[in-house]
Amino acid sequence: MKNLLIALALFFSVQLVAQPKDVTDALKAFEKAQKESVDTKKATIPATWIKLAGAYTAIYDAPIKSLWLGASRMELKVLLKDQRIINTETKKIQDQSFTVDSYEDKELYYGGDGILAAWIVTKQYMEGDLLNEAFLALDKATELDTQAAKSKDISDQFIALKTRYQNEAMSAYALGNYQKATDNFEASFKSSSHKLVKQIDTVIMYYTGLTANMSKDYNRAKKYFQMAIDNGYDAKGDAYSYLAEAYKGLNDVEKAKEVLIAGFTKYPSNQSILVSLINTYLQSNDDPKKVLELIKKAQENEPKNASLYYAEGNVWKNLKDVDKAIECYKKAVEIDPNYYFGTFAVGAAYYDRAVEIQAKASEEVDDAKYEVLVKQLEWNLEAAIQPFESCFATTIDNEVKKVVAEYLKNIYFRFREKSDVYKAGYEKYNSYVGTAK
Repeated sequence: MKNLLIALALFFSVQLVAQPKDVTDALKAFEKAQKESVDTKKATIPATWIKLAGAYTAIYDAPIKSLWLGASRMELKVLLKDQRIINTETKKIQDQSFTVDSYEDKELYYGGDGILAAWIVTKQYMEGDLLNEAFLALDKATELDTQAAKSKDISDQFIALKTRYQNEAMSAYALGNYQKATDNFEASFKSSSHKLVKQIDTVIMYYTGLTANMSKDYNRAKKYFQMAIDNGYDAKGDAYSYLAEAYKGLNDVEKAKEVLIAGFTKYPSNQSILVSLINTYLQSNDDPKKVLELIKKAQENEPKNASLYYAEGNVWKNLKDVDKAIECYKKAVEIDPNYYFGTFAVGAAYYDRAVEIQAKASEEVDDAKYEVLVKQLEWNLEAAIQPFESCFATTIDNEVKKVVAEYLKNIYFRFREKSDVYKAGYEKYNSYVGTAK
């Protein structure tokens, strides 16, 4: 019996450390391809380098074969049934908790929803940057393929390489490694934009800039945000804000202003551009009201553009002049009665001011002053009803409807004992909020 237990222990230990067949086959294929790549005659043939690139990626793929980001934990447990989970633990990264299953050669990170968010390969079957080696091999194949006989084969591998880099980038991003995410997004972009493939992925440009900003790699962020904008992708204006952030990181405030003004001219109602523009003027000790000059010029050119008056209202609100803000929001609605951004902004301005007054009232010890504040509070809440009702009636955006209904529910709740109209209003929006969840 003792000998049998020893034999079984030795058997299982061999099974655990033995390389998977996929790995063994990939390493053999690499050894053969590598020998051919240094052979004087075969090294001049594109197919040799295509084969070498495939060998590199096969070795890279071995630990994560069959995995994909977004897969459920249950799916992957079934797919990896022949691989033993050595350990399961909970890790907290960037305020997010992950369930981590550790295998012999990798760690799989699942979010709270049980979906695969990232992986880390803990055991490389070959040292070095395998994906970059594959890229270089494909580049060599392109150079040798003067007759374009292998263009499709090479192009297909470049596109597959792009996806691999993208997965690496998303994994790194999920785990808060923004520098690594940037490196892989950039490599993904270079793979698809290679001279043979020429697939310009503007979204990947944008993500490269985004993660570069997050890792304070401002020069690279600047490069890729500008590239995305030049190629027609600006994320509805947000790219201008992020590009300006990169310039600020490089202490070039004047260039940041220039970028923001260009973005604002194109997207006058983009709040992130507007706020960034105002803050930039403040940081440079310049008059933030200069932003209003830009808006006024735009209004002169497009007097019937409701969004320009909405933008002006946002400036005044950021400058803490709520009455002027409301006046501008109302002007936007006057120009376009169906412009629900305007009606929402009017209601929100009154509501936010009511919240501020409520905070003051809670600290007031003088009864007379307290009563005055309560009256002001209630006046502003009642003033918010009509614009919120109008917004609810005109918008077709269900998310906006839900937000507005929540505001109206709260307001009507406060006044529900005041009249049947307010009571009915509370019941209507309380019911809506309950069914909309």
